[in-house]
Amino acid sequence: MNFGEDLSLQLMLANKSYHQYLFTVLKEIDVYQHYQIILLLSRQGGRSTQKFIGDTLLIEKSNMVAIIAALEEKGYVYKTVNHKDRRSKLVSLTAKAQDTVGIMNNLFNVFEEQMAEDLTWQEMYNCIRVLNKVNGKLNDMLVAGN
Repeated sequence: MNFGEDLSLQLMLANKSYHQYLFTVLKEIDVYQHYQIILLLSRQGGRSTQKFIGDTLLIEKSNMVAIIAALEEKGYVYKTVNHKDRRSKLVSLTAKAQDTVGIMNNLFNVFEEQMAEDLTWQEMYNCIRVLNKVNGKLNDMLVAGN
């Protein structure tokens, strides 16, 4: 077994399959390609800085600006002054986005139920735990390599 090779292949296949699944179930939502941003903001209490979002999701600043502008134009987010740091803006979810979060959460619950047909709760938990560890280690290796 070559762990690096096997991991690379399995991650690539799982990523591709998962995003094809998401595209299918989220296609009715007009911001499906940016669902991660809406979910991250929801987890942060409905608002966060653009820098935090970009850093967390590994999105370049120039791309982040365009994505936030598109989400703002579609009525999912709005920007306000960050009183802790006036150089940055806070990005907040609108009521429309909160409704979309509810829809996405229902879709993710269906996904979890379907996964639970073949996986135990412990296996799903371990999968997330291991992926977090692998991601952390890869990030450490990237930082060390720079």
